[in-house]
Amino acid sequence: MKVMEIKVIFESDDIEKSKKEIGDIFYDFGATGLKIEEPMTHKNSLDYYKNEKDFLMVDHSVSAYFPMNIYAERRKQAIVNRFEEKFSEREDIVYTIDFYDYEEEDYQNSWKKYFYTQKISERFVIKPTWREYEPLEDELVIEIDPGRAFGTGTHPTTSLCIKLMEENIKEGNTVIDVGTGSGILMVAAEKLGAGKIVGTDIDATAVEVAQENLELNKVDNTKAKAYAGDLVTVVKDEKFDVVVANILADVLLILLKDISRVVKKDGLVIFSGIIEDKLEEMKREIENVGLEILEVKADKEWRAILMKA
Repeated sequence: MKVMEIKVIFESDDIEKSKKEIGDIFYDFGATGLKIEEPMTHKNSLDYYKNEKDFLMVDHSVSAYFPMNIYAERRKQAIVNRFEEKFSEREDIVYTIDFYDYEEEDYQNSWKKYFYTQKISERFVIKPTWREYEPLEDELVIEIDPGRAFGTGTHPTTSLCIKLMEENIKEGNTVIDVGTGSGILMVAAEKLGAGKIVGTDIDATAVEVAQENLELNKVDNTKAKAYAGDLVTVVKDEKFDVVVANILADVLLILLKDISRVVKKDGLVIFSGIIEDKLEEMKREIENVGLEILEVKADKEWRAILMKA
């Protein structure tokens, strides 16, 4: 299957605000991740400064990727229309939209040259399988090959979640990762000493990717396993010491009641993937289901919440 990249190149009076607005539009259309480019990231980028159009080509940009299926053209036009509705009358932003088609294999491999080893918390390091890295004494390395686009582990929402896990998961804890995606949080839980780890995801392909990453990190399959299905079906009557979920806020709001039922009394819940604008609504709903908010961590426009049952 082919993949379409929709790339919005922009200049704005408020870069962070515009970046968030562009990203929100892509997320509304089902994008599962974004590629962000900043000025001067291209080799010999000064060669591009020939006219205004060329200047924009090396400026700020946000890209999202969508499958080239029967809905592709309709989706493409709907996204263009949404951007026109949002920005055409505004004077604080100028933008262009470019479209690129890739064979899925080419798309999956093309970004690898830009993905480097990164330290995302006090102890955790995310290392692509094709890079070499010698960890320091106290570092925990997670090997990842995210080839099927379920995240590289370096997004602020993931690092926020892992920071809270690192500070709160204790040896022998039982942990469930709701919406596991790449399985990176399951791997992190195992490296922190969790005794039993369960992952759930409604996307069967995500579960396959999670299992692959568990195997890649030599996680014992009797200790950690990902399951396809919704939370209630997978868990049934089991409860956990720690529940983690790195999902967009609107999905967290839908799952909140079910999540509150699968955490043990005095257990912990960690949410990430919450955009700043959704934080107050999320806090209200958390209190409504009887969870106590212990901490809120922030990274740019993203928030993560630690709660106690």
